Parts: sequence; structure tokens; C-alpha cells
Amino acid sequence: MIRILLPIAVIAALLFAPIFSDQVQGSDLASGSVSLTGHDYVGNTVNCWIGQNFSIADDCAPKGGTKGLAIFAAVFVSAVAAVLGIVGLLPFIGRLTSIVTSIAGVVVVAAIAFYVLQQVNSDEGLNGVQWGSYLAGGGGLLTLISGLAGMRGNR
Repeated sequence: MIRILLPIAVIAALLFAPIFSDQVQGSDLASGSVSLTGHDYVGNTVNCWIGQNFSIADDCAPKGGTKGLAIFAAVFVSAVAAVLGIVGLLPFIGRLTSIVTSIAGVVVVAAIAFYVLQQVNSDEGLNGVQWGSYLAGGGGLLTLISGLAGMRGNR
């Protein structure tokens, strides 16, 4: 059951928790700190996929270039792991789905690491990285550990 809940928690952390904060000055609307979530990067891509337009190009491309693609990869692989985790509740298929869960954990940790390293080069640096990035990275690590435990035979 945990192999289903952890990827869902990672998706929620990526889409709804603040992952980066940027200082905006001289804007027409406001000045100050603006928090970015994963939804700001991949919201239009997720909406395209919900509308059965399975594309990551043109209007459905994630914003932010490779940073947006990394976040989308983490969300997509976590969704696949969660769906296959439901099938993995069957006793003879559980270990096979644990491999996908482990891969999802590795992809999430790698995507968050890539995102954070790219944001360190920005004006805000490491100070701009928010708690949602750490939460998603930790969730990815727990997903990896859960998948490895499932391959060992532990539920």
C-alpha cells in the first residue's frame, strides 16, 4: 500500500508545494517574493494529458525548458508507479511493480537534484529553493527505499 501512497505524495508535493522562491522588483502587479510550484512549470502539460493530447511539444510543452521537463518526468514516472502499485497488490506481481517503484524513486531524486542545481545558478541561488523541493526529494528517496524493500519481498 505504501508503494501506492508515496508516489501520490510525491506528485502532490511537486504540483502544489512551493519549490522555488524568486524576488520580483519593479513589476506592474507587485514586488516581493513569488513562490513557484511544479504546477507553474507543468500545469499546461498535465492539462493536455488529461485532455488526451499526449504531447510535450508546442502548446503542451512544460515551461522552463529542461527544468520543466525534469519536473514533468518526476510527475509522470510517479503516476506510472502509483498506477502499477495498485496492480502490484496481487501477490505474484508485487516484485515486478517494485522495480518500477524503485526506478520512479531514482527518477524523482535525479529530477529534483537537477532542478535544484539549475536553480542554484539563478540570482536567488540556494536561498530560493523552498521546502517543496526538499519534500519531493525526500519522498522520492522513500519511494526508492519502498521499491527496494518490495523487491526483497517485504510488503
